[in-house]
Amino acid sequence: MASVSGKELCRQFRVLKQMLSIHAILRDRYSWRALFIDIILLACSVIFCATTFARDDVFTYLGFSPRDVRYVLGIASIFAFFASLVALRSDWKGKSARHKDAGQKLGKVLSLFREYRKEDGSWPQDRMADLHRAYWEAMNNIVEVPDRLFVALKSRHLRKVELSKMSDLNPGCPVLVLRLVLFFRTITRSFREKAEIVEEATDVPQAKNTK
Repeated sequence: MASVSGKELCRQFRVLKQMLSIHAILRDRYSWRALFIDIILLACSVIFCATTFARDDVFTYLGFSPRDVRYVLGIASIFAFFASLVALRSDWKGKSARHKDAGQKLGKVLSLFREYRKEDGSWPQDRMADLHRAYWEAMNNIVEVPDRLFVALKSRHLRKVELSKMSDLNPGCPVLVLRLVLFFRTITRSFREKAEIVEEATDVPQAKNTK
């Protein structure tokens, strides 16, 4: 195997932390969606079971029109059937499980990187090949992150990192305030960099005309 540079291991270490965060986000996102569908189906099932053998006079006693109740139950049954189809087609539980598995594999490799990392941020020469091999073994055996979601998830991870740094420097500041500060700071820096690019682009033709 070709020698692995310390720069490449630093990149892999950074990517591991980023991908672990992204898979954790997707794991929780799909898990919450699956839980929401399960709660809806469970609630509908309880309502259907409780009203199946109820007589019309029970609804009248409760102040409801029996015919309106039947309409509502019919609509609810259609909604529950549609929710079950969504759960079956989307497979949110399966997706959550796959991203959970990816997080576990990446976490093990990340722990190896942290275990052998020296105080100066480098790794022992005799461990570089093993770490490099473990990195690619994990990356090649986990579920992929959808391309359409990657940029947004990467941005969310980077925001989390910046918020963590800001929280370390300002432990008493509310997270909402830190989020607002980070938002306006990022917007300001983005406009400043764009203005510098435009200024450099306009300076090039002027420099050519002066020759």
